[in-house]
Amino acid sequence: MLNRIGGSTIAEAKERLTHREVLDWIAYREKYGTLDQNRRMERHFALLTHLTSRIAGGKMDLSDFMVYSQAQVTISLEEAMATWQ
Repeated sequence: MLNRIGGSTIAEAKERLTHREVLDWIAYREKYGTLDQNRRMERHFALLTHLTSRIAGGKMDLSDFMVYSQAQVTISLEEAMATWQ
């Protein structure tokens, strides 16, 4: 759970972390972003790719290079069935 902050499970974290520590971790996440190393690496590589693209004259946004951080697109059942045919 949360990169093992407070323990391996929610129950362990509730037992080990004080309310103040939880607030400190929330403040840390708001300031520095996610604790997930994969998402942090994705952002770094996306930034590098975005800058390289801009130098080469590209018009793409940073979010275009962040595949796993993009919002999920929701479609209706009818739209899904139409794509399967």
